[in-house]
This record gives sequence, structure tokens and C-alpha cells, in this order.
Amino acid sequence: MGTHLQLPNGNFAYTRREPVGVVGGIGAWNYPYQMASWKTSPAIACGNTIVFKPSPLTPLTAVMLAEVYSQVGLPHGVFNVIQGQGQTGSLLSSHPEVDKMTFTGSVSTGQKIMTACAKGIKHITLELGGKSPLILFADCDLDNAVKGAMMANFMTQGQVCSNGTRVFVHKSILEPFLAKLVERTKKMKIGDPFAEDTMVGATISKEQAEKVLRYVDIAKKEGARVLFGGERVTLSDPKFSGGHYLSPCILTQCHDDMTVVKEEVFGSVMSVLTFSDEDEVIRRANDSVFGLAGGVFTNDLARAHRVVAQMEAGSIYINNYNVYPVGVPFGGYKMSGLGRENARESIDHYTQVKSVYVETNDVDCPY
Repeated sequence: MGTHLQLPNGNFAYTRREPVGVVGGIGAWNYPYQMASWKTSPAIACGNTIVFKPSPLTPLTAVMLAEVYSQVGLPHGVFNVIQGQGQTGSLLSSHPEVDKMTFTGSVSTGQKIMTACAKGIKHITLELGGKSPLILFADCDLDNAVKGAMMANFMTQGQVCSNGTRVFVHKSILEPFLAKLVERTKKMKIGDPFAEDTMVGATISKEQAEKVLRYVDIAKKEGARVLFGGERVTLSDPKFSGGHYLSPCILTQCHDDMTVVKEEVFGSVMSVLTFSDEDEVIRRANDSVFGLAGGVFTNDLARAHRVVAQMEAGSIYINNYNVYPVGVPFGGYKMSGLGRENARESIDHYTQVKSVYVETNDVDCPY
């Protein structure tokens, strides 16, 4: 996929997009199969080979994807899976024969990978954390806004980097919004993840569950009110005794300088804040080191487009949240990362450009 430029006197130039070479990929545990496919598909399609390390908490799905690739005829050595802890990822990032790194995970690990890539002047794509804002204006469809807020916070036990965990609600609709929100949240069944009617499964690990509960405790100490949830849940069936189940948490009386409002929790913890006017909420929404995603609920489309144009985030939703069409690029601003996953834009990150000038006349030389 290149370009052609016609130049004077019949001369022309064109560009070629060529593979970067060997890609190193590191995925997170919350969407392990998706991470592996999002990174390997454009890498391989652009002519690269890839060495992929899944999270040690979810080591199997990348191997399953490798089996699929092998069964459909992908040559051996094009997609390679390695397993290991952080040291393995460090060795991969700093390996002299790796030409590009692509990583999804925490900001702190992303910074280490970026440092390693800087030493080798490697290409890099980073999809890091978020603390995204969801803005609900007074004229929004309240039922859809409630559903959107739940999709922005409670999907996959809240373990989603793009979650809109700072929910800014116009003060005129706060009470009816909270009433509808609590009513729906109470109906979310916690239990067997293989059961069709289950809406909340287990948190990934004991450590992550304890981290989420610590944030809830800190929020209470800083003045937030737990309107619902934020507690451990013990299931009656003993076969689930090894799981770490938490009830989705709704926090009210939050303010912008609270720890839970500023830091990524990576759990089902919704922080509800109020606002009065558009300029105010845009300023507060952008007051974050992150810029992965954001959302707006309003029936005024002129307002919607005006607001999203001012939001400092890479992926914005209007009247919905956490929807990922594969044809739409995904990625963040600020400390939420570099580059984009999916769509046409991903090709730019797995190729390098070669420019070619073609002379069709005699060389004009003054010497």
C-alpha cells in the first residue's frame, strides 16, 4: 500500500510500505485472545513475523491461536508464542533482533518497554491505562445513559482499560439516574461464568480483588459514599470457592481529587460526580494524565460533536460505550499510549515507508 506523486517533466515518485521485520508483542490478561489477534493479524498481514508473550495469568489462548494459524497453513516461525514473567518481556523488548514492540498493559510496564526500545531505536505501539470520563447531559435519554454507564464500568468485572469510570452526571438528573442505576445493578447475577444468565464472574486474581477493595476503602475514608456494592461475594456452590467475586460498586459524593477518581482501579467501581455546565465538565473531564477513551450522552448532536472535539482522548463514544468495531482504530492520548490498534491505521505501525524517485529525463548536472 503505497502512494504515487506525479512530478514535473514526466518524472514521478512513489512510496512502498514494507515490513518492519520481527515484531515483539506482549498482551494483557483481561482480553487475552483479543490481544493476541489484534496484534498478530496486522503484523502478519504486513509481512512481519511476531514473537508474542501472553500474560502469565492467561497463558493458553495465545497457544490456541497459534494452533489455528498452523492449521490454516501459516508457515512455522511466523507466529511464535513464548511464556514467562516480567523478565521474559524485558528480554524480548531489548533483544537486538526485534524491530518493533507492541504492548498492552500498565503505564509503568509500558514505560520500561519504551525505555528498552529507545536504546535500540525500535518502533513501538503502546496501549496503556485509562481513567476515562463519561458525561451525561440533562437532555440525555436516561434509560440509555444508565445502560451506557453500566457498560462503561461493569463489563468483564470492570477489568477494561477504556472504562468510563468517572461518570459526570448533570446535577438536574442525578437522583433519577442513581435510582435507575441501582435498580438495574441489583439485578446483575454474580456466579458461574459459564451460565448464560450470569452477569458478573470472578475477578482475575486474589491480588486484583484485594486491590479493588482497597480502592473502595480509600474512597470511603476520603468521603465517598458507597451507594451499592463494593463487597466480597461468596457463592453457595463450593466449586466456586477458589474464585474472587466482588459486587459492582457505585460510589457517590465523589470529587475530582479523590484517589479513586484519579487512579485506574481496574475493577467494577463507578465514581459518580456532578456538574453544572458544559465548559466546566469538559475541563474536568480532561484533567487527567490519561486519555484513552470517553463518552457523551445527549440528544443534542450539535453539542455531542462540539464536546467530543474538545475531549482529550483517542476513542470517544456518543450515546453508547465500550463498543469495538474492528474497522475503527483504537488507542489513546497522553499517558494512555502511542499508536493505534485495528483498522487502516494499524498498517502504519507494522510497516515502514520507502520513498522512490524516478527520473525519466537526462540528469541535470551543473558540474
